[in-house]
Amino acid sequence: MTGLFAEEIDLSQYEKSFYSQNGEDGVLAKIFQLIGPRSRFCVEFGAYDGVTGSNTHFLRLQGWNCLLLDRTFEIPELFLYREFITAENITEIFDKYNVPFDLDLLSIDIDYNDFYVWKEIDEKYHPAVVLIEVNATHVPSEDKVAKYHPFFSGDSTNYYGASILALYHLGKAKGYSLVYAEKAGVNLFFIRDDILKEKNLQFKDMNDVQRLYRYPTYGRGPNGGHRDDPKKRKYLTSKEILASDGLYIK
Repeated sequence: MTGLFAEEIDLSQYEKSFYSQNGEDGVLAKIFQLIGPRSRFCVEFGAYDGVTGSNTHFLRLQGWNCLLLDRTFEIPELFLYREFITAENITEIFDKYNVPFDLDLLSIDIDYNDFYVWKEIDEKYHPAVVLIEVNATHVPSEDKVAKYHPFFSGDSTNYYGASILALYHLGKAKGYSLVYAEKAGVNLFFIRDDILKEKNLQFKDMNDVQRLYRYPTYGRGPNGGHRDDPKKRKYLTSKEILASDGLYIK
């Protein structure tokens, strides 16, 4: 700290994987070192078998309580349950499993409807940190969200999810700042604004989608990523989706 101004933290220095795919373990460890865990509770959507590629298993090994949800796997001893998550049922699922209102981490990776599910979680639930999959095929000037289909999980094309700009708008509407985009172009990290203010934290390029954006490194589609959508389906914008709920973004 220098005077009243927080030193910028560069989260790219902390990417490291023990179980996660793209360095999420290290970034989350650094974030929670800075903000301090409160409930030590996390929820992960699209958790697979609860270990392979997990964004939360490393935390669980440190004594955290976790609720893991997946559309295929169910391993109760790992608190992993089979649920097909939609925007309509997500709050009911949280209530069903007694998720604490002040959970520390929410990790969302359901391959298609991520934007809508985060948007629809009841405001009584306020995770400190949100880690969410981004469709990095779309460059940071593009506000794009795939049209909502509750029981669809993508078709291996680049028509899915939401762009970095769209997710930034959603985070802003819900009271979060975008603090990091991992180097692989897969996930974004958000922290609640009140926590950033309380802890006087400033991250490198925070809320600057142009500087934070990373091209996807996992495919050969447009700009990297999944193959181009042969159907050329149309996208919605985050601004029109949020406006329909009475949420307006400048």
